[in-house]
Amino acid sequence: MKKLLIFSTVCLLISTSLFAQTFSRKLGKVTKDELEMTVYDKAPDAEAVILYEDIDMHYEVSDKIRFVYEYKIKIKILKKEGATWGDKEIMLYNRGSSDEYLSGLKATAYNLVDGKIVESELKKDYIFKEKIDEKRTMTKFSIPEVKVGTVIEYKYRITSDYIFSIPDINVQHSIPVMYCKFNVDVPEYFKFRLNVKGYHRLNIKRTGGNSNSGGYSFITDVVSCETEHIPALKDDSNVWCLNDFRTKVEFELSSIQIPGQIVRNYANNWQSVNEALEKSDFNSDLKTSYPFKKEVLAIKESSVSDREKLRNILKLVQSKMKWNETYSLLSKSPRSAAEKGTGSSADINFVLHSALRDAGFDIVPILLNPRNKGRLPLAQATLDNINTFIIRVTLDGEFLFVDGTNPHSDINVLPSNLLVDRARVYKVNDDRSGWVNLTNLAQNTSSSVLIGGIDESGILSGTIKKKYTNQSAYSFANKYESYKTKEEYIESVEKEDGMKVESLEIEGLDSLAITETIKFSLTTNSTDEYIYLNSLVFPFISENPLKQQERILPVEFNYPINYNISCIITIPENYTLEEKPDNIKLSACENGIKYSYLSQQTLVNLQMKFTYSLDRIIYPSNEYKDLSAFYGMLTQMSGSQIVIKKNQ
Repeated sequence: MKKLLIFSTVCLLISTSLFAQTFSRKLGKVTKDELEMTVYDKAPDAEAVILYEDIDMHYEVSDKIRFVYEYKIKIKILKKEGATWGDKEIMLYNRGSSDEYLSGLKATAYNLVDGKIVESELKKDYIFKEKIDEKRTMTKFSIPEVKVGTVIEYKYRITSDYIFSIPDINVQHSIPVMYCKFNVDVPEYFKFRLNVKGYHRLNIKRTGGNSNSGGYSFITDVVSCETEHIPALKDDSNVWCLNDFRTKVEFELSSIQIPGQIVRNYANNWQSVNEALEKSDFNSDLKTSYPFKKEVLAIKESSVSDREKLRNILKLVQSKMKWNETYSLLSKSPRSAAEKGTGSSADINFVLHSALRDAGFDIVPILLNPRNKGRLPLAQATLDNINTFIIRVTLDGEFLFVDGTNPHSDINVLPSNLLVDRARVYKVNDDRSGWVNLTNLAQNTSSSVLIGGIDESGILSGTIKKKYTNQSAYSFANKYESYKTKEEYIESVEKEDGMKVESLEIEGLDSLAITETIKFSLTTNSTDEYIYLNSLVFPFISENPLKQQERILPVEFNYPINYNISCIITIPENYTLEEKPDNIKLSACENGIKYSYLSQQTLVNLQMKFTYSLDRIIYPSNEYKDLSAFYGMLTQMSGSQIVIKKNQ
C-alpha cells in the first residue's frame, strides 16, 4: 500500500510538471507558454505584465571613472491598452565635459503566428533622437508589431560621466512584475546610503567583493536582490504622490575617498543642507535688490495695516510676474526674470522675498517639495529632494505664509500642491522647530443657502447664494478662470446640477471671500399625486469615492474644509411632506471627518440643513474601512429622496 502511495505521488509530480507553464528569464528566449498567456492570474485586469526585469549597475575604472547602467526587460501584452509599453523614452544628460552615452540598444517583438514564433526586430528607422534643451537629449523608439498577445523585450547600456549619483531602482511599476533582479557594484571610493521604500518587502543582500577594471584592483560594495510577484502601483486620486509609496531603492552619496584626494563628506543632516545653501547662489539671491522699487516704496509708506501692506506687495509681484509652471530652488537671475515678466517658482519668490525684506518685514524661506514630487524624507536630509520654497512672515507674533506663483493665492492661502505636511525652515537645524506643517493654515469654508418654492407642476424656482472662503475661494477662482467665458461656465453648472440658470453673478473674485449668486429653475420628478425631491435638492456626493475592498495606501485629501448647506423651500398649499430621510449625525476616524443632516416641515416650508467637516486630511490604511463606510452612508443619504404628497 505504501509503495502504491509513493508511486501515485511521483505520477502526480510528473503530471504537474508537464502542465506547468514555462517562463524564461533570459532575453532572446521566448516560450510558447509566454506567447499563449492571456491573463496574469495574480492580476486578472492587468493590461500587461513584466515577465522579467534585470538591472545591473557598476563602475569602470581606467584613465577616468565611469558609471555604467545596463537594463533588460521582457513584457507580455495582455490588453490593447498595454501596447503602449512598446514605446520607450531614454533621457541622456550632457553638460559640457560630462556626458552620457547610449549603446547596445536592441529590441524585439515576438508573436505566435499559425503556431510558430515570429520575431520582429527594432530597426534604426524606428529610433529617434530629440534634443530637449542644451543639457538633455531624448532617445525614443517604438517596437514594431506590438499587439495583444505580443511578448516584447529590449535592452540597452548607458555609460555616464556622472559618477556621484546612482539612479533609483524602481522595483514597482504601473503594471505587475513577475520577476525582478538587480545588482549594484560600487567601488570602495564611494560610500552610498541605502533607502528602501514601499510596502513590498525586498530581500536585499549587501556583501563585499573584489573587482578589476582597466588595470586597477579595488574592493567593492555589492547590493543585490531578487524578488517576485510585485503588484502594480496604480494611479490614485486620493494619493498626493504615488512615488512616495512605490517599492524602490534609493542611493544617497555620503562620502568620496579617491586615492590621492581629500575625503569629501556630503550633506546628511539639515545643518549640512543649510550650510550648503548658504554657500550657494540661493543665499546670494535672497539678498538681491528688488526690481519694483518705486511701487514697493509707495506700499511701504501707505497708511494701511502691515497685514494689508504684506498682501499688496504679494499682489504686486503676482501682477508683474507670471509663473512658467516650473518648480525650482535656484534662479539664474531673479532680476532678469522680473524684467521678462515670467519665471520659475524660484525667480518669482526671490523677487517677492527681496520686496518684503526691503519693506521691513521679518521673513524666512520655507524649503519644500511640492506634493506631486514627493515628501521630504524625515530620516535623511538632502538637497536633492528640495524643489522650491515659499516665504514665512512673522507679524505681531503670528506666522503668515505667502507664495507668488499663482495670482489667486493669498496670505495663508497657497496652491494646493504646496500644502505639504513636511517643510523646512531655512537655517534652522533641529528637528523640533525646523519642520513646518502647511496643510491647515486657514479656515476653509463653503456655504450655500437655497431659498425657493415648488409649484404644483413640480417646478422648483429660487436663488442659491454660495460663499467660498480661503482655500475654497482659491479653488473656485482657478476653476472659474479655466473657462473661456462666463457663458461657458454657466453651461457647466447647468450640466452638473441639471438645472436652468436664469442669472449668475460673482462678487469678490480676487479676494479670500467669493460670493456666487444663482437664480435657477429645476424640474423635479413628479406625478399627479407626488413630488420627489433630492434630500439636498442637489446631491452633495453622487458616489462613494472609496470603494476598494482593501487598501494599503493612505487616503490623502486636498485640504481641511467645512461645508454648510441650508435649504428653505415653500411647497404648494395642498401638499404635505410624507417621507424624508432620517435626521443623522455621523463621525468617523476619531472625529477627523463628520456630517449631520436635519430636515423638517414648518407650516408651508420645507427646511433642510446639512454640515460636513473634514478636519483631518491624511488617513492611514488602518482607518480605511471606517472611512469607506462613512462615505458609503454619506452617499446613501445624499442620494435619498424627500416625498411630498398632494392632499386628497
